[in-house]
Amino acid sequence: MIQQIDLDGGEMNPVDMLMKIAFDLLPMVLVIVLGGGGLWFLDRLMTRRAVSMPGRDAFRRQLTLAVLGVVFLVAIIIAAPLSPDDTHDLITLFGIGFTGVIALSSTTLASNAMAGLMLRAVRNFKRGDYIRVGDFLGRVTERGLFHTEIQNVRSDLVTLPNLHLASNPVTVIRPSGTFVSVKVSLGYDLPHQTIEKCLIEAAEASGLVEPFVRITALGDFSITYEVAGRLSDTKRFLGSKTTLNRAVLDTLHRHGVEIVSPSFMNQRQIDEQRSFIPEIEAEQPTQVAGPPRDIGPDSLVFDKADQVEKADDLRKRLVSLDEEIAELEATKPGEGGADIENVAESIGRRKQIRQLIVERIEKLESEVKE
Repeated sequence: MIQQIDLDGGEMNPVDMLMKIAFDLLPMVLVIVLGGGGLWFLDRLMTRRAVSMPGRDAFRRQLTLAVLGVVFLVAIIIAAPLSPDDTHDLITLFGIGFTGVIALSSTTLASNAMAGLMLRAVRNFKRGDYIRVGDFLGRVTERGLFHTEIQNVRSDLVTLPNLHLASNPVTVIRPSGTFVSVKVSLGYDLPHQTIEKCLIEAAEASGLVEPFVRITALGDFSITYEVAGRLSDTKRFLGSKTTLNRAVLDTLHRHGVEIVSPSFMNQRQIDEQRSFIPEIEAEQPTQVAGPPRDIGPDSLVFDKADQVEKADDLRKRLVSLDEEIAELEATKPGEGGADIENVAESIGRRKQIRQLIVERIEKLESEVKE
């Protein structure tokens, strides 16, 4: 039989001993029950919110649960029926072990995590944006704690460590518009007024707005012109330069302007009456083709980026719908001339639209994961 000596020197019976042990363990049990229940409830709440808004970024959920899990373990140690010295030693051992795991896993891992947090705080780009980092150009498809994924011009998925993005300049092509330009070198025998007029015409035919022409260099044998204009629809960025090059070529040829190297005559004797303009077949249109000729490559190359961008836009629409539904549900009958039947009908329509949007987001996210 287990016996214990009490403070008066007497023996403690088993019932009293069990009650004392239970009393000593009560704080730790409460911490385990309340803390574990709180973590479980938080996980269910965040999971339910993710179901109501599918495809939502799991970054915040994972980070929150990880931090609260560490706090939960420390709270259990503090509530354990141990002496202050033992509690201090155990917390110190836990801290050393946790630090050792991080240090042994890799300093790069921690650096990427810190860089990911910094990028989240800066918010200089989002999913679907065009970015350029060094030699990498593409559209952002995923943003994680340790890496950022972009889809490049060959439709390949490139994973960039967040530390690389945090330590190198990141160029973000603004969704509101960007300028596209090309350069062409022409001889001194051509009046610049004529060339500038042709280049402006080409820029307008390619779908650019507010076009302008600059003379960037006066070379020994030729003049370098640069034509530029604003591209409003940045989703056509990949094919916009090809469209502009084609428009410049067609417009200059249509106006009888030769695009040829000044040293060409020194390499081969040719007929003085011959011009270097390709013959255009009669059935071909004389007008420069517009932007639709180059929409295809962008949509094919950046298919995943387009899908995640559409999903994010739909999620913003969901937030707006939820606010409208909450406002309608809070409307009292007769308030502002509101009829309870009309309010209920409006709520029902918005909930139907919300369900269709949720299904569309789920479909887009499933296609992205394939």
